[in-house]
Amino acid sequence: MQDQSEGYMQIGELARRVGISTRTIRYYEEIGLMSTVKRTENGKRIYTQADYQRIRFIQKLKCLGLSLAEMLELEDIYRIHRTNEKVLPRLIELLDEHLARVDDRINQLEQLKKEIQEYRERMVKKLQELSESKLK
Repeated sequence: MQDQSEGYMQIGELARRVGISTRTIRYYEEIGLMSTVKRTENGKRIYTQADYQRIRFIQKLKCLGLSLAEMLELEDIYRIHRTNEKVLPRLIELLDEHLARVDDRINQLEQLKKEIQEYRERMVKKLQELSESKLK
């Protein structure tokens, strides 16, 4: 349930809002991606809008191909320097590396597509030759 007076939400509400499991949220906390999570006096995790935005950012980076290890590297840089001036250049480097890998993969897939098309054409021709030889 969300605590309207404080703007806090419990883990189940956060999980529903971002579309991931509560276990995933706990895992992000365990590995250090969610290090600012607050707890109530009885130990329950409570989350803020900033935590929601943090998970959405993690999801975006994951969608862009960054690994959890790379995200943790960025988090470590931020913890040390407390500014995005150091984080953003490294993020750009990581994104450039992922772009290069995507380009390589696209080239490989285009080559595979070409090979499949050529092989298919040879098989169609072979089938036609077999059909013609039976008619003779």
